[in-house]
Amino acid sequence: MKTLPFSLLNSSELYAIASRIVEAYKQSNGVDAYLLKLCTYILEANSDLRKGLGRTFNQEFTSVLLVADDKRDGAFLGLRDYIHACCNSGDDAKDEAAKKLSDLLSAVGNTINRMAYAAETTKMDVLFERLSSPAAQESLGIIKATDWLERLKARQADFEKVYQSKIESDAGIDFPLIKKSRQSITMNLRGLLIHIETGCLHDSAQFGAIEEKINEIITDAVSLVRSRLTRKENAEKKEDKTSA
Repeated sequence: MKTLPFSLLNSSELYAIASRIVEAYKQSNGVDAYLLKLCTYILEANSDLRKGLGRTFNQEFTSVLLVADDKRDGAFLGLRDYIHACCNSGDDAKDEAAKKLSDLLSAVGNTINRMAYAAETTKMDVLFERLSSPAAQESLGIIKATDWLERLKARQADFEKVYQSKIESDAGIDFPLIKKSRQSITMNLRGLLIHIETGCLHDSAQFGAIEEKINEIITDAVSLVRSRLTRKENAEKKEDKTSA
């Protein structure tokens, strides 16, 4: 039987994988009393795990935050590049106004889109404050960049809503319960997998089909972990570039 990477699974993933394995065994019309007892223990621990996770259960804030941040970054780059382009418009008034705004952007940071979430949000607040001055507002009006700024503010607000939801959900996590239930799920699930693997050696007719099904589930789990770790690695590389 394939190896299930217990330690690499986050709590929501462990919940889902354990549920799938138990369901697969039940659908195989398994009658092994020991395995059925283990299934009961796993489901009980899964219930506790769900309670421990609270409102964060099945909410993939990571991907939602990435999308919101990408939109925020795009809006910032749009404003920045438009201002830079206007520095060479050929119109003296526009060139002068754009140059003032470009200097203001440079002072705050031309690459704040590469920063970590919290740092970028702080820089955005500084940028908005400086662009709210009468002189900056006049320059924005001259090069007709007000709509670009409003779009960025809207994207920033959208991101903050998602980020705040994540903070509020994280506050409802019961960490002791999560730790206890994860330990119980892991222990009983290991026992179930070992029992099935051993059973296949002596009675492939009874255990062969369920072992094959569980191997498919484990393959899905490995792919899920690899995908998540790759996303995390890419995000860390982005932060490293910012701090370099």
